[in-house]
Amino acid sequence: MLQEMTLILLKAMAFYFLTINLVYGLLMVLSWLKIKRYRLRRIKEKSLTDLPPVSFIIPAFNEESLIVETIQTYLSLPQVKKEIIVINDGSHDKTMKLLQNMFQLQKSQTSSVLYRSITHPELKVLEAPHMGKAQALNLGISYASFELICTMDADTIPNARGVDAGLRSFAYDPKLMAVGGVIQVLSSQVLKNNSPLITRSKEWITSFQRIEYLRTFICERLGWSYLGSTLLISGAFCMLKKEAINKIGGFSHRSITEDFDLIVRLRRAYQGENYHFKILPITVCYTQVPRTIKHLSKQRMRWQMGLVQTLFQNSSLFFNPSHGLLGIFAIPYFWLVEAFSPLVEFLAYLVVPYAAYQGWLSMELAMVYLGAGLVFNLLITLGGVYIDNKYVSKHKPWLYSRSVLETILLHFGYKQLNSWWRFNALLRSLGRNNSWGEKPREEIIHQSL
Repeated sequence: MLQEMTLILLKAMAFYFLTINLVYGLLMVLSWLKIKRYRLRRIKEKSLTDLPPVSFIIPAFNEESLIVETIQTYLSLPQVKKEIIVINDGSHDKTMKLLQNMFQLQKSQTSSVLYRSITHPELKVLEAPHMGKAQALNLGISYASFELICTMDADTIPNARGVDAGLRSFAYDPKLMAVGGVIQVLSSQVLKNNSPLITRSKEWITSFQRIEYLRTFICERLGWSYLGSTLLISGAFCMLKKEAINKIGGFSHRSITEDFDLIVRLRRAYQGENYHFKILPITVCYTQVPRTIKHLSKQRMRWQMGLVQTLFQNSSLFFNPSHGLLGIFAIPYFWLVEAFSPLVEFLAYLVVPYAAYQGWLSMELAMVYLGAGLVFNLLITLGGVYIDNKYVSKHKPWLYSRSVLETILLHFGYKQLNSWWRFNALLRSLGRNNSWGEKPREEIIHQSL
């Protein structure tokens, strides 16, 4: 009886992982089609000259190591019709003092929390008690002058071409409600001409995350966008209409991952109205990532807990045909793959060795299945690396060869560690502290010309 149940479980897991890899492959093909379609559409978009103004909303909590340098990159963007709103979310370091000194802030006579820059009229700073990222974003949006909002993180360096592409997308498509793009890992803390230098990272943990980000955006999210089933636009760069945010009451302070929660609620609010949510195949920004195992584990566990929380709160979308492919394909995928794959992987690590030890499973056959899965996974990731280097980031050839090695190595230890963190997150209560917290930052350096 035990043997029969174990063999059934093994077959089910083999089918599960085979299906996941096939879906990954399909999404990568769709991502490539998305890029081809976008390249044709850009010919029409480039003819647009009247681009909408945009308000950048940047919450900051203890960002003294980089706040001045990153704000300078926003001020240097070529878009003329823009404003930058920084929300000092109760920082207890020198964040506010640095902003005051470097940008000559003057307190507004009409608001007790508003400061304006004398040297840069497009810069506003809001000083508020610590309230968390979601509430800080809502406060910033309430002071926004323009109807187009772009939320970004304080450790994020915007890409001028990506910002321009987002604005042109809104000017071209009146039904567009929210747009994101490809986010790249900031591998160097040195900026030249207000753009990060593309260098080899000396830390494997940073390199592995670069591959992860690349796979997530190139191999998956562009594919979902092609299907009209975008479910997540990262808060590190999310450009959307102010009316949409106000319609659903803004960002939820009860959500662990406020960006995921926002897009899912927007999809529900605009059901049947044929509004568009897109991911553009262009680099929109560069972001800092955790550089220690400790901080990386906290980030990944928070992401997993926020994923499960949002899916549970929107369970009515599961296999809901009224939401089209979003309901019958994307939502089930997020449930069965993104939410529960760590559990299936954990069971596989237990069941496969046990079945082999009992003689119920041939070790040769097990190695063939594991090897085939690894090779297929590697091919998909390397395909994403190739697409990114050729069409999106267009990195130098040496970076591609480095990516091949990184892709192979991350499957031996790093990937399993991530699965373990995500598995633990599934077992944790969703009612625990969900503040965005304090994160370690690396100092940003502007290189002289």
